[in-house]
Amino acid sequence: MPKYFSPALGLSLLLSITAHARPISEPAGWSGAINLNLGYSNSQNQFSTDDDNQITNDLNNSGKTINSALLFPLLTINYTTADLRNQFFLGNSRENLGRAQFQYELGYRRMLSQRSKLTLAYFPELPLLNETWSDPYLTNVARQETEENYQGGRLRYEAIGDSPVTLEYIYAKRTIDKETSGHALFGANSTQAQALRREADLHRIIAEGFVPLSKTWTFTPALAYTTAKAQGSANDFNQYALRLNGLYRSGQHLLNLNAEYSYTKYSASNPVFANQTQQDDSYSLFALYVYNQPFAWKNAFFNIIAGYSQSDSNISFYDSKGSIAAFGFGYNF
Repeated sequence: MPKYFSPALGLSLLLSITAHARPISEPAGWSGAINLNLGYSNSQNQFSTDDDNQITNDLNNSGKTINSALLFPLLTINYTTADLRNQFFLGNSRENLGRAQFQYELGYRRMLSQRSKLTLAYFPELPLLNETWSDPYLTNVARQETEENYQGGRLRYEAIGDSPVTLEYIYAKRTIDKETSGHALFGANSTQAQALRREADLHRIIAEGFVPLSKTWTFTPALAYTTAKAQGSANDFNQYALRLNGLYRSGQHLLNLNAEYSYTKYSASNPVFANQTQQDDSYSLFALYVYNQPFAWKNAFFNIIAGYSQSDSNISFYDSKGSIAAFGFGYNF
């Protein structure tokens, strides 16, 4: 699934909570939001394609620490039909709130009852958005960038039968434009290089609950299972995740807090690292605060974003961590 693990991409969530915070029963027609964020990010992982991370001296470290300024504009658009039961959307969907997921979607949402909703969405490949190293295992020479793309769709049934249970299925296909992993170490046609290929089909199932704690607080726990079938056996994996999300709404204030833990176990040994089989423990924290109608400006909002993520692997090359802080201004229309 597209870049789920970078906290810098949490900026895209702003439109989820602003443009879609209102129910589908709002007046029919066009609606949406535009948002501009300015911030700072810090990251360390071997797959960052920043120029400072282009050369690594060995494969026993997690890469250079990269500090970056961010300027991030966002836009989402919805169209709701006159019967207030059907909505078409382009941009970021509400369901991705708090997941630190970055994906632009074209989708359709249908109200089945007062609470139940069915969402069908497609996310396309977006050129120049995601980049990785063509061969990340090169040492003491400049690694070459290549595009990493995701394309797929998802089906979400929210509040099944007006219950507090929501189920979601997501499929994504990952492609690497120029895949040369392990070619320098083992040769392009070697069995080892073939085991390192990253193109994959990914499937994710998510089960969520909804718990209203008070008039202002709601709690949404979720369990997720992800499996990847890659062209290279070393990149097949199964992942199990627990997410805890809290949402506070009162007057002009909205606060979203999210914590997530996942365990990922790969299916086959990695020939680059003495045939070890990779295992990762990952953690993330994310917070989003929105202040609506500042200075009595109707439909405007300010926001503050903060996030941190860390992944600890039994192979130090795959360790990663990152953080983000940002301030934004937006307008609902």
